[in-house]
Amino acid sequence: MKNPWKLLWGVLPLALLLSSGGCYYDNNQELHPETLLGATQCDTSGTMSYQANIVPILKNSCGSENSCHNASGAGGGVVLNTYAGVNASVGTGKFWSAISWDGNASQMPKNSASQLNDCYMSQLYKWIQAGAPNN
Repeated sequence: MKNPWKLLWGVLPLALLLSSGGCYYDNNQELHPETLLGATQCDTSGTMSYQANIVPILKNSCGSENSCHNASGAGGGVVLNTYAGVNASVGTGKFWSAISWDGNASQMPKNSASQLNDCYMSQLYKWIQAGAPNN
């Protein structure tokens, strides 16, 4: 071997490149925004309430204070800051289709790499299965 330094300088950049992909840094609060609301566990044992359970999810997940789907700027024509608007979307099936990513509606939250967390999905599903009551 004529010059071991050439080999070292040839292999070192490759080793650094391969090792750099091993670290994964995400902010837990960005991945799980429900922690910002003080939720430490998911409770789906009781009746899901539109006011107590569903509205906070929508406010937290549909733009800041539901800014993406309000009456003045309803994204996709879907209004989610009123019960009437949410109920209309639930009635067409578009609401669940969008959040479950079943391919029948645009995936929501928009431009998100992942669906709503499991807790939110469970609460929304249970509420919809109960007839989406205005409670």
